[in-house]
Amino acid sequence: MRNIEVYVENLRSYTAGKDRGQWVTLGIDEKELQQILTKQVGLTENHPDMAIFDYNADFKISEYENIYDLNQLAIQLKHMPEQDYIKVMEYCQSRDILTALEMSNVCQQIDEIPYQYFPEWIDKNITDPEEKLGYALFENNSELATTMRQMGMEDYFDYKAYGRDESINTYELCDHGFINRRSSINLGKYSYEEIQDQLKEQINSIDQENSFDGSEKYKEENTWESEENFWSDEATYEQETYMASDNEAMVEEDIEITMDN
Repeated sequence: MRNIEVYVENLRSYTAGKDRGQWVTLGIDEKELQQILTKQVGLTENHPDMAIFDYNADFKISEYENIYDLNQLAIQLKHMPEQDYIKVMEYCQSRDILTALEMSNVCQQIDEIPYQYFPEWIDKNITDPEEKLGYALFENNSELATTMRQMGMEDYFDYKAYGRDESINTYELCDHGFINRRSSINLGKYSYEEIQDQLKEQINSIDQENSFDGSEKYKEENTWESEENFWSDEATYEQETYMASDNEAMVEEDIEITMDN
């Protein structure tokens, strides 16, 4: 699930025997989150203690995870294409990355993740994970593939054994692809504030692109409509001016123009 929902509890009230817990769907403006925590959960500057007693998410969330880091991560994931979302989730799960700020750093370095998807035809036709990896690496190794095909040995190649050896030494298998064990993401590259600034720029850029696409579509639709309205089956007229035969007077005359259907 893309949404991250957490049940936030006021620990001061909880220890006093009062439940001031509240389900919160994250991925919202920071000020809105602060208002929820203050007005509904009852947190104050003097008593800020809280805990996450329950959650709904595609990854584990610690009881004492920073709620603002988690909210920032939810914003990143919400604006992420599905392919990138899968890549982030599988990379974080394979490396046991659990804190929200570290996951946010992975999101900000999406192009650096050492992850490759299985080609579609392999994913559909091969079920064994190690054999999938063997086929994928065989296709990626153009020298090996070319040599085997030239020798007519492609059908005798042991893709499963090849994938098994590589999964032990170099690659980690995931549900949709594989990760190079020898490469990794810098989990402390960006601070919360740096990610926040980058997010604002990225979201503004997405909004501008969507706005531009919408205005262009509107312009195209209305241009087509105006062209359709311009042409009609009714007769139209234009005025033609020409010289009389005796060259003594100008004659104006309406000439009917009709459109053939």
